[in-house]
Amino acid sequence: MSASSKMQKEKESTTSAAAVPAWLSQILQDKAPGPKIYRWTPDDVAGSSGAAPQRKKRAPADTNRIFIVGMGNLGRLFAASLARLPDQPPITLVVHRPGLLEQWRAQPGVVLHPQGYVEGAASSKDVRIADFDIEMWSETPPPPPPLQDAAAAGDAEIPPIANLIIATKAQDALRTAEWVRRYLAPDAAVAFAQNGMNKLWPPYGALYNEARYADRKRPPLWLACIVTHGVYSVGPFASVHAAPADVVLGSVDGSISSSSGPGGNEAYLVQQILAASQLKARWAPRHELWVLQLEKLVVNAVINPLTAILRCKNGALFVADDALNSAVLPRVIDQLLQEASAVLRALAQHEIQTGSIFADAASTVEAEADASAALAERLSFASLRAMVYRVGELVKDNSSSMFQDAQAGKKTEVGEFNGWIVDMARYLESVGATDGKTLDVAAHQIMVDLVEKAVPLTQEELGTHFFSRSVRLDL
Repeated sequence: MSASSKMQKEKESTTSAAAVPAWLSQILQDKAPGPKIYRWTPDDVAGSSGAAPQRKKRAPADTNRIFIVGMGNLGRLFAASLARLPDQPPITLVVHRPGLLEQWRAQPGVVLHPQGYVEGAASSKDVRIADFDIEMWSETPPPPPPLQDAAAAGDAEIPPIANLIIATKAQDALRTAEWVRRYLAPDAAVAFAQNGMNKLWPPYGALYNEARYADRKRPPLWLACIVTHGVYSVGPFASVHAAPADVVLGSVDGSISSSSGPGGNEAYLVQQILAASQLKARWAPRHELWVLQLEKLVVNAVINPLTAILRCKNGALFVADDALNSAVLPRVIDQLLQEASAVLRALAQHEIQTGSIFADAASTVEAEADASAALAERLSFASLRAMVYRVGELVKDNSSSMFQDAQAGKKTEVGEFNGWIVDMARYLESVGATDGKTLDVAAHQIMVDLVEKAVPLTQEELGTHFFSRSVRLDL
């Protein structure tokens, strides 16, 4: 099946869907080209003396420049890894508040401490990498430069973007791509690096591209990165690479089926990510990437919210060291996995029958049947349970990102994990993919409600909420 045929099939399937999520409805109604965005540099932020600093000349537009939006742990991992390439590409780090520009001005550089880092202990591997440009993007322009610097300052509006890595939290990922859409170059490549399912997968990706990029020959090359590295923060621009692992990279867009771009040459951003040895990245076909994201979603939908609610490290979920733990946590985990398995198996069957993701992998009726049976087994309760417990053992000494966010009083990604499962259940019901049956996702809705309440619970209290459905969440 050709790329255009696959995309048309995907579009037809999506257009008939009865359930359109709120985020997509807003986009379909918004016909604006996107806001003007301006770049602030450390030179645009006054120092403690209040004196106007001398300004460096802004970096010119560059088709090889890689912009990294989001300077949390994953942003630092990608920045440090790409900066270590033998032929380092030009990289611009994009932060979200002026205070980070000030901190960079005082002590420029990204540090990615090695595995086994102990705070206060010197290490020859703790190299501060400062060979980046750094900016804050804002819809407000920076203050006008001193007259003598006017010629060097250039236009404060951000340049065209050819290569973009979005390393924000999951709930901000597509919002960021939306925000900068005015500046995405005709052949732009955009890599999303966060947990959760990318919003541009079917059933909604084709509608989104039609709404936003109908006036182009093609939409940007949308890429998804599944990151299994364990990284935690030890301060601004400093993280510990606690558990080196790998990255799986692939295309969400059905227009290409390999790491080569639409023109036949390997996309520059893909080339750089695959070449960064520290990332240990590999390319995956679209159908494999989709299934891997589903599996990663299940892990995140179990471990992250439970550790956020119980305020514990990952390993505490899987240690049956008392009668209460034995009674509560395995039952909660099993209930979450049973619901997730039912939703994902229904989604996989629906996608094989009506979608485009498996068009290359299953080109005959027999191959389609084999793919369906293999996926049903891979997404079964037993397989998902074995996977979650295996991952739980590997990351037992780590604290999940949601636990860290909950401790810090930050908004969590629970809506992108458990909330996605709830929303997908409703979507599948709306398009008749469940034979008229209702998919039970009550446990995942409880997870969303409890995490958003942001009140720590004991295991006993958690069990009460889970196994007494009449209990109201009026903590």
